[in-house]
Order: sequence, then C-alpha cells, then structure tokens
Amino acid sequence: MPRSKIKTSISLKASTIAFAIFFQSLNGYAENTSASKPTADFEVSAGAEQDSNLNVVELDKNSNKSDVATLLNAKVDASWKPAEKLALSGGYAYTSKTYKENDAYNLAIHQLSLDANYDFTLLTAGANYNNAKAILDGKSFLDLQQNSFYLAKLINNKIYLRAAVNNQEKRFSGLSERNAKNTGFAGDFFVFSNSGKTFVNFGVSNEKEHARAKQFDYDGINVKAKASHKFELMGKENKVQAGYRYLKRDYSGITPEINAKRYDTGNIAEASWEISFTPKISLETKLERGKYKSNLEAADYSETRASLLLKARF
Repeated sequence: MPRSKIKTSISLKASTIAFAIFFQSLNGYAENTSASKPTADFEVSAGAEQDSNLNVVELDKNSNKSDVATLLNAKVDASWKPAEKLALSGGYAYTSKTYKENDAYNLAIHQLSLDANYDFTLLTAGANYNNAKAILDGKSFLDLQQNSFYLAKLINNKIYLRAAVNNQEKRFSGLSERNAKNTGFAGDFFVFSNSGKTFVNFGVSNEKEHARAKQFDYDGINVKAKASHKFELMGKENKVQAGYRYLKRDYSGITPEINAKRYDTGNIAEASWEISFTPKISLETKLERGKYKSNLEAADYSETRASLLLKARF
C-alpha cells in the first residue's frame, strides 16, 4: 500500500495532515497480518517548483508574484507489529522551499507523527499524534499539534473505510489573535484493484475552528477525490495520480477589512507522474491549479504550481 507525506505548503491544513497519517495507518494495517520486527524506510529528495502566486494562507497574504523555489526534503518512516493485531508506526519529515527572489516566503517544516492501531477483527481502532513546526523566512511561524481517533475496516483487501475524529491546536509566533483550536470529523472510502496497484478515494470532512479573535472563527467543509494507478512502461515502474479538492469556510465573526462576515471557497485540481528508474531512484513531476474565491480581497486569487522532484529511497 502507498505511503504519503505531508505536503510542503505554506498552508498546514488539518485535512492534509490527516490524509498523510491515514496512509501510514493503512500501510501498517494492510501489509502484514502477523507480528514482525521493526523496520524503517528513508527517503531524500531534491528539485524545483514554479509558483505563479506566492501566498501565506494563514496571514491572508497574497503577493501576486511568481517565483521558483528549490525543494529539499528528507523523511524516515518506521513501523512495527509487536503482536499480530497491534501495529505501531511513526516518522519524522523535513521539507523546505527556498525561493530565488522572495525570501519572505521561504518555508521549512519539521513534522513528527506517531500512530497505533489494534485489529479487533470486526473493526480496527487507532489513534495518532502529529506535531508540525513551520519556519517562515528563517523565523518560527506556526506550531501545530493534532491528535486523531479513528475506526477502520478493510473488506476483502479491496474496500477500505475509515472514520476519524480530529482535534487540532495552532499557535502562531507573534500572532496570538490567530491561535486556535480546531475539531472535526472525517470519512474516507477507498476501492483497490489490480492487486493494489490501482485505487480511487473519496473523502469528506468538516471542521470547526475557534480562534482567540472571533473574526477568525469558522465552520468548514472539505471534499476530495483521488485516483492512482501504477503500471510498467518500457521496463520502468510508473505511477500516475489525479485529484480534486473542494473547500468552503463560513466565518462567524465580522472581518474589519470588509465590515462583514467572511466566506471562502476553493477548487484545487492536481496531477502527478512518477517514474522509477530503479527500485530506489525515481523522478516525480506534479502540476496543481487552485482557484480561491472570497469576499476578502487578499484571499481571492488563483495559483498554479509545477514541480520536478528527484527521489532516493533507502
């Protein structure tokens, strides 16, 4: 089953974190049904990304400038099944973006994740913890903690269902009015085929965020769909993926800049193609297009990101 990581993004959304940890728990749950020794996987990657519109979502900062960033990433994922029905996993990831001309948008993220789940035959129950620290322009920017409790079921190795409760806390350096607690529910439905090489995913989640300043309180909903397919071409393993996300946020407080309640929507489409030259070396290209609408001008914009990343696994 596939592993995933948290995206290197200015915006550290709860749904992104939950999706990354979801793949860790699915991997540990579905790959091995007997006890096993601890294992660890390492990955490093480097590349470049072109962003058409640099922005900081959490600050409602939209530059209307484009730039090219150097990407440097490293991660380690570990898993262990001390007993047949108990699975433990965890990992650490470092991701960074360094822009050629706009240092104010340089971003580095340190992320630690832990997951434990137990198979009760009828259902699998689990819990995970995630801690992420974002550094913007060389300065501490955001500390984010999330813990989740979930129930999951794998049916005939083809259908995977998961329901989760997520609790999140955000702390901003020097921006205490944006400090917030976020609670939400999430559901995912996966269908696997082609011996696990192909899958489609549909998911929906809601969230309620309470910030120190009422103008940043909101109720949100996120809907996503994704398809992934692995195949062999000219003796090389390939993986193509395509996805779509929709988000909506209705704010409950009055935003002073517009003297009204704010509302945001987002439509994001993405596609990627990864070619494995060897079992350990691969090249990934990715394209993402986002269109965000809001009655707050700084949050009303479009963005296109294209990246090329060389990966090495150990």
